[in-house]
Amino acid sequence: MHELLEAHYTNYGWEARLGELTKDFDKLFDEEKELYGDLPNICRAIMQSYLYHYREEDRTFEVVAAEEVVRVPLPHGHTLEFKFDAIVEDEFGRWLMEHKTHRTIPHADYRFLDMQTGKYVWGLNKAGKYGEITGVIWNYIRTKEPTKPQLTKLGRLSRRRIDTDVLTFYNALKEYGLDPRDFRDVLSRLKQHQTFFRRERVPKPTKVIETLVKETVVIADEIERGFQPVRAIDRSCEFSCSFKDLCIVELYGGDEKDVLKRQYRKATAEDYYGYHQEPTEE
Repeated sequence: MHELLEAHYTNYGWEARLGELTKDFDKLFDEEKELYGDLPNICRAIMQSYLYHYREEDRTFEVVAAEEVVRVPLPHGHTLEFKFDAIVEDEFGRWLMEHKTHRTIPHADYRFLDMQTGKYVWGLNKAGKYGEITGVIWNYIRTKEPTKPQLTKLGRLSRRRIDTDVLTFYNALKEYGLDPRDFRDVLSRLKQHQTFFRRERVPKPTKVIETLVKETVVIADEIERGFQPVRAIDRSCEFSCSFKDLCIVELYGGDEKDVLKRQYRKATAEDYYGYHQEPTEE
């Protein structure tokens, strides 16, 4: 989904990018395809619903920049380098837009405690080429495919409540040859109480940004001095850490070099910068 959003906001074309990703998906083993499900069509459905949902709001947006790498100097000789998703401008100012895909949209505390975007806002303002950044737009997208309504044995549309959105429901009505006007109550409810997309604006006060940057400098100083952080293990290692196996082997005195060789590879510039990033002289 992030790849499709990137292609959309950089005018590469999300359908063209989906075609490229689908070719990669088709190379997977059948067991892998079964594990992931019909990923290309799921992502297509979500992306179409996303564009339909924001069709009016996005007309009021000007995309200032998208998917660019920023490098700015930090105190003590360090450098902050990052790649942002998009910068958009509306009637309220210029915003850093961060695309976030979740099975369930997180609570507000997550947005206010986030450290990454605060440093991004500082870096963008310091770079001086993007204008004054007002704050962050959290562009949430649920990764669950909207459920398509089904017909009953009598050929009528089931009135059972399902987890769906307006576009999916409307398209199903047209497919079944039903008149959408007969389901205005359902369409109205789905429009007013949809749960698949949300945009939350969070201003980043100067005090918060300054604190986050100071903490970043301290961390950079510790890294430069060779400080070895204490290992932090909790239940999240099971589902959110790509280095769990390596950590366990190292912790129990195994040969981590063998695990590195078998399960990992060194990231390339393409991994970090993206599929269409132009090479630089650097």
